[in-house]
Amino acid sequence: MGKHLSEAQIAEFKEKGFIYPMDGISADEAAACRADIEHYEKDTGSHAQFSLTLKAHMPFGRLCRLIANEKILDAVEDLIGPNIICWGSSVFAKDAGDGKWISWHADTYYYGLVPQESLTLWIAFTPANPHTGCLRCIPGSHLADTEFDNDPNPDNLLIRGQTTKNVDETASEYMPLEPGQFSIHHECTVHSSEPNQSDDRRIGMSIHYATPGTKQTKWHGEGKPIATLLRGEDRHGYWDYEKLTDVDYDPVIAAHMVQVREEFLGRR
Repeated sequence: MGKHLSEAQIAEFKEKGFIYPMDGISADEAAACRADIEHYEKDTGSHAQFSLTLKAHMPFGRLCRLIANEKILDAVEDLIGPNIICWGSSVFAKDAGDGKWISWHADTYYYGLVPQESLTLWIAFTPANPHTGCLRCIPGSHLADTEFDNDPNPDNLLIRGQTTKNVDETASEYMPLEPGQFSIHHECTVHSSEPNQSDDRRIGMSIHYATPGTKQTKWHGEGKPIATLLRGEDRHGYWDYEKLTDVDYDPVIAAHMVQVREEFLGRR
């Protein structure tokens, strides 16, 4: 038995490459996270889907506390061990009925992490189900060799249209979540999501965890890539570390995150 996950859940993750649902925060806390994001959108005039990426948590005290949530970190530790960093996060906000979707892809295609020990935790701030466009995964795809193309489409929320070749969609499994629940998938797991057909937004956040011994091979900035050490210790020295904010909202950090995103996209 792990700290948060059962032995059956750990075995399922190893076999399928994903597990769900797990309880993370309360529905009220999830609603507060949504409110923070939508306040940011109103304040800046920016859509969260296109501006709160790479390190979406950094400007928000509540989201910083979320990535360091003990219950969440217990589940992550059950899968990758006691030394844990968070190197990124992104908000995914599908507007009601806008037709946007995410193509079949695996995170490993463009993260460049070696060894491939990174996990993506996806936490729902609103109901995520097949009607609202929840995640769906291909079981066992994290163990297979997959190929992909870039096929840009204006309705695809992936910027370059990363698309896995030869996906058998009939094998896919939806991962519905209630607000405050989370799923975890391996960085090599092939996944996608369909359009939000409801009359409300579908909002959640992906959080990227890894061990400190994971190298970022696609980093081309000055110095080392930057993460937050959340548990344990770093005996490798591949990363520099930043502290999490404790204020409700820091507009200076928010502006810096937009700049970092633009620089990152310019290097890809």
